[in-house]
Amino acid sequence: MIPDPELVRRTLAEGAFHFGPLVQRHSDYVFGLNMRLTSGNRALAQDITQQTFLNAFTYLKSFDRNKAFKHWIAGIAVNCFKDAIKKENAYVSSDAFNLSNSYEESLEGFHTPEPEMDRAFVALIKPLNMEERALVILRFVYEFKIAEIGELMALNPGTVKSKLSRATQKLGKLEQNAKDSPNAPNARDKKKKVI
Repeated sequence: MIPDPELVRRTLAEGAFHFGPLVQRHSDYVFGLNMRLTSGNRALAQDITQQTFLNAFTYLKSFDRNKAFKHWIAGIAVNCFKDAIKKENAYVSSDAFNLSNSYEESLEGFHTPEPEMDRAFVALIKPLNMEERALVILRFVYEFKIAEIGELMALNPGTVKSKLSRATQKLGKLEQNAKDSPNAPNARDKKKKVI
């Protein structure tokens, strides 16, 4: 298998047909990232994935061959997501995420070893804004380092840490509010039914 940096070099030197293997190699990764960023909005994720590869090809000269292509393209995907949301002038609707089996099926093979756990994670982060969602996904799903996230999102590492901290605090408060809600099930409501 030809390494990514060599495919980039060949694309720049010999022609666009060398870019095809890069698209094939990384399309699942980019689509899976976009599915999570868009809370399962498949059509929007497909559009953003397509735009990601168009932008990657356009700006291929800026790729640093000493770094991972996967991280570089993830940064482009996040920027395309932000651009798509700004273009629509609205955040991705929380109603766009469907907690059905079709979401699980649509993520099969997209870096999701346990679709049920991923489904719960996406439902958990739905209340976050666009930037918070991207930060949490990059850090906790894709396990990017703080410095890498900062580089991808044009933020300094301290800002990434503080924004991640605020996002996790926000999620903690939402969880606590859900527990304190009068409609939340409690232990008395969960009595075992004897048949």
